[in-house]
Amino acid sequence: MKIEPKDGLLLIKKHSNTQLKADIAIEDDDADKTLITGTVIAGGESEGKTVIFGKYALFKLKLKGEDYYFLDIEDVIGFCDYYEE
Repeated sequence: MKIEPKDGLLLIKKHSNTQLKADIAIEDDDADKTLITGTVIAGGESEGKTVIFGKYALFKLKLKGEDYYFLDIEDVIGFCDYYEE
């Protein structure tokens, strides 16, 4: 299945070593400023790169048993050279 995010959004794969509380991206209390990483799988010129972002910036889509995450390109805080296999 091919998912193409609109301009300004990135489709990412959240790294498995990143634990979101109960795997919920948005909670009632935004006091947790934890940063997490993910790999861009579609959108923009960042494909294949590892991005750093705040966990509350994620939009989760569950489709056919798979989790997909969207991230606004403006919410990318930085890049790093960490890669998961």
